[in-house]
Amino acid sequence: MLGGALLTILIFGAVVALVAGQMRVGLREQILRREADALAAVAALQLDTRMAEYGALPLAEVPGALLVTVLQAARYRGVLAVRVFDARGDLNASDGIVGELPAPVPGDWRRVAAGESFARLSPVPSGDVLLVPPEDSGQVLEAWVPLRRTGATGVAGAAQFWLEGSAARRELEAHDRRLWVQALAGWGAGSLVIGLGLAWAFRRLTEMNAQLRARSVDLERANRELVLAAKTSALGTVTAHLIHELKNPLAGLELFVAGQAEAGRDEDGRELAEASALTRRLRTMVNDVVAVLRDEQSAGAFFLPVEEVPALALAKVRAEAGARGVSLEAIGEGGVELAGRRANLAVLVLRNLLQNAIEAQAAGGWVRVEIHVGARGAVEFQVWDGGAGLPEAVRARLFQPCVSGKPGGSGLGLALSHQLALQAGGRLELKRSDAAGTCFRLVLAGEA
Repeated sequence: MLGGALLTILIFGAVVALVAGQMRVGLREQILRREADALAAVAALQLDTRMAEYGALPLAEVPGALLVTVLQAARYRGVLAVRVFDARGDLNASDGIVGELPAPVPGDWRRVAAGESFARLSPVPSGDVLLVPPEDSGQVLEAWVPLRRTGATGVAGAAQFWLEGSAARRELEAHDRRLWVQALAGWGAGSLVIGLGLAWAFRRLTEMNAQLRARSVDLERANRELVLAAKTSALGTVTAHLIHELKNPLAGLELFVAGQAEAGRDEDGRELAEASALTRRLRTMVNDVVAVLRDEQSAGAFFLPVEEVPALALAKVRAEAGARGVSLEAIGEGGVELAGRRANLAVLVLRNLLQNAIEAQAAGGWVRVEIHVGARGAVEFQVWDGGAGLPEAVRARLFQPCVSGKPGGSGLGLALSHQLALQAGGRLELKRSDAAGTCFRLVLAGEA
């Protein structure tokens, strides 16, 4: 942006300089023409006076008439020398000029013969033309004046005056200084306006670009959700069908085990009771997965505040915690949202972790869920309990099926939770487990 602004200001400066230069040329011509016009007016007045004296006699027939007229006009201040020409452009031999000068330039003669007065600063003529040296030894004011009566269209001749040029030169220099000061001021003010305008435009472009980027991110995320929904729709249907087919055998197995326990097929019914509890939990997990798949197929894209995820998980295990005398709490900040699919999977993982923590507690124990929000929307859930910790053998083969630290446990809960965490785009890991308690951590990376 800075380079473009500087280039624009430089171009604007060049335009201002060009316009100021053209104005300078025009002002100099006007100032110098003013001197020539004043001489022309005096010469016309003198011609009118001479014609009144000569009567009907033509001016061309009166010897020296033009010279007398011009000499009367030469009383104008600062006139150093003069040459007089007749209407044909011939030099008046009686003008008394000492020395020789070249004939008028054809262009100058055409202008003065057409009745135009003009002047310019010229070098001092060579020779003895100027009997009185000028104050400024470098330049004099050369003025060409047509000789004609007031109101007449034709000219009777022309006069070439040399005047003291120092006053005209000083006036021109003063005009030049004022003009360039004004041009510089205009360039400065214009550059400021241009700079402010470009800064405002750049800021607006930056804001619009940021809005476009944000909308592009939203569109990309929505597109990913649509693609994911398209890819998982068929798989979800098949998976839901398979899990639905598993529900009936699990329910039958649960009834069978319960019936065997009531019939007292083993000595104390403990093993059958544990098997019944296991089948009941498996059926609950299957039902939860079916519910998630059903939500993904029937509902559109939605987002859930992160603080509601542990609240939903706690609500599912609160009855069991109350029956065991275990207290539950959730702490931490929110401020971000999770896509519906990730939120549902996170609820399933947290429910399994909470249920394991509750079962590992004695009466009067506690379980706590902590929420931590990191950079770029990353979320971390920590499930703490005050149990006795996991055995070393379990920690060595964590998240593998059929490895459990609970009597009669199958280890399927942690294994399934680990897979669900991966499906949610995160990871499940053991943060701590010792005699003071256990902490599992579910980490979900922020969505791009």
